Amino acid sequence: MQLIFDGVATALVTPFEQDQIDWGRFKNLIERQINQGVDALLFLGTTGEMPTLTHAERHAVIDFALATVGNRVPLIFGIGGNDPATIIELGLYVAEQARTAGVCPAIMVSSPYYNKATPAGLYAFFRKITNTIKLPTIVYNIPSRTGVNIDPTTMAKIARLHYVAGIKEASGNLTQITQVVALCPQTAVYSGDDTLALPCYAVGCRGIISVAANLAVAPVQNIYHLYESGHPQQALNLFISQLPLYQSLFRVVNPIPVKCELAKIGLIKNALRLPLLPVK
Repeated sequence: MQLIFDGVATALVTPFEQDQIDWGRFKNLIERQINQGVDALLFLGTTGEMPTLTHAERHAVIDFALATVGNRVPLIFGIGGNDPATIIELGLYVAEQARTAGVCPAIMVSSPYYNKATPAGLYAFFRKITNTIKLPTIVYNIPSRTGVNIDPTTMAKIARLHYVAGIKEASGNLTQITQVVALCPQTAVYSGDDTLALPCYAVGCRGIISVAANLAVAPVQNIYHLYESGHPQQALNLFISQLPLYQSLFRVVNPIPVKCELAKIGLIKNALRLPLLPVK
């Protein structure tokens, strides 16, 4: 499959006001990201609080993103869950709306939570979803959220599925990430953790799906480009300077801290959906 993006994709927050999606501020966030030169945008991810959006809201976000972004940067939609039928319904909606809009997006699918599938079940899950939706797919491994880790051997098998075009590795285990990169040479692997970005680049990751880039794209992007252009010491210096911010963005569960920081600079209201509560 063709590379979806190289560099930095921002995992966008979903702004709320009075428990409704704040479409005006959402549009401003999108335009700000594009003006800052982001390489791709992810909607409906963990940072976007997808699990607490209704089906109608998920459809509305998809329509809004397609209309607002168009083909200006690659679009990725998180459609993960634990029920393949529900995931496929949302993925087919993405595919149909994208065809109407003349856009070719990607989808991101996490391992199913709560069900805690076996390796064989994980492979069958991703095979069914990708073969049905037929869109470029990023496989998202985040065991701290889902309760199941996609081990490197299983990931390598999944990565050979026709529509798999990327892997977001958020296991937090650099040894595992290194093994995944080595076992999946045909598939772009992306860091799923800002605090591990530079080590991930050092072992071969092709970029990051970033929370911190919600605040500013350039520092996140510059770390990657400095490393890739043969300036590892400069990349390290910048990474070390940004690391306290990255750590603070995960001081409690994401996206609580990043929404707090965005609110401080006046970009959104500091509003989340239960069970998440804002911090100051």
